[in-house]
Amino acid sequence: MPEPTHTRYEKIIHDHSHRPDDAAALLHTAARTARIAIPADTEHDQVIRDVAAGVAAPALIGATCWMLCEARRRGLERLRFLSRDGQIFYELARRLAPLADVDLGMEYVYSSRMTWSLAATDPQSLDRTAWLFNSFMKSNAADLCARLGLPTETYAPLLQSVGVSLAADARADQADQADAMRRFLTLPEVTEAATARIANTRDLLIDYAAEHNLTDPRTGLVDAGWTGRMIGSLLTACETTESRRPHVLLWGHEPRSSGWTDPDRVTAYMYNTATQQGLDVRVPDAPFVVETFCMGEHGIVTGYQRNPSGGVESILQSANNPAAEAWGLRTYRSTIYAVADELTEIPTDNLRPLIHQLMNTFWRHPTTPEANAWGRYPYDSDPAGTAVRPLARPLDPDNPTRGDRAWLSGALALSNPETRHRYLESAEAGENHGDPASD
Repeated sequence: MPEPTHTRYEKIIHDHSHRPDDAAALLHTAARTARIAIPADTEHDQVIRDVAAGVAAPALIGATCWMLCEARRRGLERLRFLSRDGQIFYELARRLAPLADVDLGMEYVYSSRMTWSLAATDPQSLDRTAWLFNSFMKSNAADLCARLGLPTETYAPLLQSVGVSLAADARADQADQADAMRRFLTLPEVTEAATARIANTRDLLIDYAAEHNLTDPRTGLVDAGWTGRMIGSLLTACETTESRRPHVLLWGHEPRSSGWTDPDRVTAYMYNTATQQGLDVRVPDAPFVVETFCMGEHGIVTGYQRNPSGGVESILQSANNPAAEAWGLRTYRSTIYAVADELTEIPTDNLRPLIHQLMNTFWRHPTTPEANAWGRYPYDSDPAGTAVRPLARPLDPDNPTRGDRAWLSGALALSNPETRHRYLESAEAGENHGDPASD
């Protein structure tokens, strides 16, 4: 496949430039130079590289530059980048901090929704604990046990005794299964086991947070987003006061009515639904595309443990990310870093309108090669890492519903015209628009 002189994203970036030294001009040169420099032997790799250079790099670099400058404006002493979404921000911040003339203590720290949420959970209220059930895909029996750190095979008889199905597709969005799961969570044997697991996880998290200054008011926690619940869990587990809260710097923020936010400490680059800031530059289903762009190089943090010296270290589900590596993680990351390395100064203009147009073009209007290549990305929305699905795949002609497809426009691009038409005729408007999720 011949290399294009300019990709459609490079043309968009170029059209946003109004003078030779503005932010769009800097990004255009960096993106095009990086794209040409990164080898791609197949169409699959070429599409990964071109989207990385023309869409993901501007979106992530723009946010990273803002995070560095915002940290300086707030008088912070250090930034802590939360795994796994924060890993790429950490790598970009290390490259861009000298250009921004920002000198901060920066560290990549290990966290997960599963571990921090568990540490903040009341074991006497498991049946009323939303995070055990909720995600893009609702929990099944195995997910429920994984989130509590309980072996499914050991608890299978108890699950079945109260009506929980062990079938993978029997999930908490089915009323009878949700009720059965709640009954399971009130069993004394479950409460007793969860209580011990929660107490141990909380003690380790408290020590880990202290070792890395995670709740210090001079610390900025960096993450992609979204609801703030994970940060709220950290603060609950560590029993912080308002004066001992860190600052939180996110790409986007979508707190729920039952979630957590703090208008004085939580801020976001692109948009914040709590303050109505930037809603005009929010792309549909923004968390799915940004989490894809923030793919990590290692597995989920499943817990913490004491090391021989008495400190606390993370337990990873896996040391690497084989599924993402097979998809093209190396090509993707190499391209992002190459764009950052090509920059000679920090873009200071407002890049949000440009980023929105780039992301909206890719995410809402993918080409068929883009839908094919990026649709194969192994997306996992589950806290315990148990729900890996292709980011997009064709709709079922016999039942054209979205189901567990995170990238709706990618799925539509891969579907035949008749199936696509049938879906669009029956789908709810909110699903097509990718509105922020609610409780």
